[in-house]
Amino acid sequence: MDRISSKFKNSYKDEYDALLEALFGEAASQMVQENSRFAPRREILYDDDGKSFFDVQRDVELQPEVSVSEPEEDFEESGWSELPDLLLENIFSQLTMQDRYYASLVCKSWHRVFHLPNVWRIFEFDDKTLTRRLFNYYSGWQYMLDHLKTQQCLTTIGRHLKTLIFKPINNFYNLYEFMNMISFYSEQKNNPNCTVKGIASQITCLQYTFPCNMATRNETKLYGTGGKLLDALKKLMNNLPALRDLQLTDLMLDSHEALQLLDQICFSLSLTMNKLVLINISKTQCPLLHAGVFLNLHELVISPQSLGDDVLCLLAETKLRHLHIVQNSYTPTDVKPISAKAWKLCRKQSPNLRVHLRVESNKDRSILWQECAPVYTITYTSPKIQVQADVIAQIVDYYADTLRVFGHKLLPRFHQPKSFNERIDAHLIFLSKSCPNLHTLVVRERISTATILILITRHVRCLKYFYVRRNAVIIRNDWPKNPAWSEKDYQWIKSTSQSYEKTEEEVSKILGYKWKMLTDKEFKSINVELHN
Repeated sequence: MDRISSKFKNSYKDEYDALLEALFGEAASQMVQENSRFAPRREILYDDDGKSFFDVQRDVELQPEVSVSEPEEDFEESGWSELPDLLLENIFSQLTMQDRYYASLVCKSWHRVFHLPNVWRIFEFDDKTLTRRLFNYYSGWQYMLDHLKTQQCLTTIGRHLKTLIFKPINNFYNLYEFMNMISFYSEQKNNPNCTVKGIASQITCLQYTFPCNMATRNETKLYGTGGKLLDALKKLMNNLPALRDLQLTDLMLDSHEALQLLDQICFSLSLTMNKLVLINISKTQCPLLHAGVFLNLHELVISPQSLGDDVLCLLAETKLRHLHIVQNSYTPTDVKPISAKAWKLCRKQSPNLRVHLRVESNKDRSILWQECAPVYTITYTSPKIQVQADVIAQIVDYYADTLRVFGHKLLPRFHQPKSFNERIDAHLIFLSKSCPNLHTLVVRERISTATILILITRHVRCLKYFYVRRNAVIIRNDWPKNPAWSEKDYQWIKSTSQSYEKTEEEVSKILGYKWKMLTDKEFKSINVELHN
């Protein structure tokens, strides 16, 4: 009946309106004209996942037709599509894989940049990379690796990859399958039937981090890599002939597995490896002799449980220049340092070696001192580790002649006293006066403006980089007059320390560049250069 009525109204619209007006009056005619502005429309509504849908029929107001006018003469088109390829490559390389795809749909120019080699020089693999949602009866919806999508991706951009990063993920099946697919394509390079060659042939950097605290939040129990996943990782490392930078973090292996981790690449990459990162490879003390086999190694980042007197003896025979000894939240606390005798012998055989001590932890953790080591930098990346008097005394006792960089990064999460006797002002002055070669100092705890002036003008000779949090600086002169200071100098300190602006101006004159105190946002983003 509705279809007949609708057909009748469309065919005899004028007669239909006149008939309604004659039967029911003028009000009915106006009501029909008002309702004619609406027309039924069929729509398909999708749910959040985009999988299921259902149809609805709703009355949608018909918009009057709008004539498209010609663009005005003074209209200027956007120039985003005409950006140079070098700039677009840099922009695309900062995006995620999904955002790159969406950006490639904007215009032809951006679609062409999407396929350029430098856009895909860094590839990050996480929980949702190249996956699709599948329902598991026991686990519910899961993101599982899409093998067809992965195959298409590797055949298209696999030959452009130079840095492969595996972020901490909990889906080991996806990780295992992706590693095996890269290894398979790399092994087919000599196969005459292989149509796509060069996949993973240019990868120079491999970064792998294992989520060893995946099972608990309080970090009381740690898990390590092993079994099939460890075999896939070793197979992948062996199938990367251009590898120059290998970074393995938090594997937490047993001793017998850790000793065999680098067996295969020691033969193929012993002369070409430049940088090696081995952080928490083992759960307990287990010296890794393989670290001393890479003869042309330039930088080694390693945990203290993987070092020993024999390892240090092998490293002294290489071209190693920077040895970073790193402790994080998962490093065992019962590790023994290298003996002072081994360090003295190492300094004779390798006089250009520089040792860097670093602590990265969310908890209060003491550093493992290496007596007689040529330590050039000591840095803490922790919100809860404070500057203490015994730590400063230990640094001065061991590394006064060699120390170049000292500081604490990240914002503090502990109480900072305002009293002069409880602050760290005197400790910093003692450190700067005892370490004549100190050129970088990072201070995040509360100090006074007078301390900054005294530290810059009186005790530091080689200081070039001085980082101070503005929110931690007190406008105050609470230093008593030193007998070695003249009355004019003391009055200058008292007058200059009465404002931030005067203090920054005087420090800028001494350092030779415009110096200022950092905001908390700027302080969190500082990058301290350790190798200069």
